[in-house]
Amino acid sequence: MSKLLTNRFAKMLVAMILISFSVSALSYPMDSMHWNHRSILYFAPEKDQHVKTFIKESLMHDCMLQERDIVVVVMTKDGFNKPADIFSPEDIVRLEKLYNISRNSHTAILIGKDGLEKHRWSEPTNWQHITQLVDSMPMRKKEIAYSPNSRCSI
Repeated sequence: MSKLLTNRFAKMLVAMILISFSVSALSYPMDSMHWNHRSILYFAPEKDQHVKTFIKESLMHDCMLQERDIVVVVMTKDGFNKPADIFSPEDIVRLEKLYNISRNSHTAILIGKDGLEKHRWSEPTNWQHITQLVDSMPMRKKEIAYSPNSRCSI
């Protein structure tokens, strides 16, 4: 009976530990060498026309982004975040420091599944270039070999 209680306690303890970690903490391990997806982090001073255009374009390219396992996150200095609940203000400050972000300009960063910066830009996003860049990455080439047919083709 005591062994059964110990086993139940251990399972409950593990479950409580897992529940205590937020989804964002598991999605963006700051010290990890490997992320479970690619990311585009878009930093801006405020929710202005550039931010609105970037969000609209990312929605227009949603199929391409999903197919390449790219998560888009928009963060502005004035407090607008999309998705709204993925990072705390402290997390955003850490990301700004980690990627040396000037919050007075618009900066987008493509992060690979290995957690490393792959491309950085401040001009309007060239989605075709981003697609080609991601498709040229070794891990993406393996993904394409496994599933060569694009579901985004018309």
